[in-house]
Amino acid sequence: MVYCETVDDRVFVYTGQAMYQTALSLGELESRYGSLGFFRAGKSAVVNLHRIRSLASREAGRIQATLETGERLMVSRRYAPLLRERLGL
Repeated sequence: MVYCETVDDRVFVYTGQAMYQTALSLGELESRYGSLGFFRAGKSAVVNLHRIRSLASREAGRIQATLETGERLMVSRRYAPLLRERLGL
């Protein structure tokens, strides 16, 4: 899994090749797979830290994460300090 997101009250899991819908909530995904590197990036996204290619600081304390698939996710300012701490930045 590369990342997961909520769209219209449905949760989708994205891999490098496909997208799947899951009955699990983002909170459940985060708690199940947190020890494997999954991190809450915002209210509607969980990202696999092992699949991040680069990070860039953005306005208002946010961080843009570019994933190995080329997708870009914004880490909210609420979760940005936690991400920096988790990555030792």
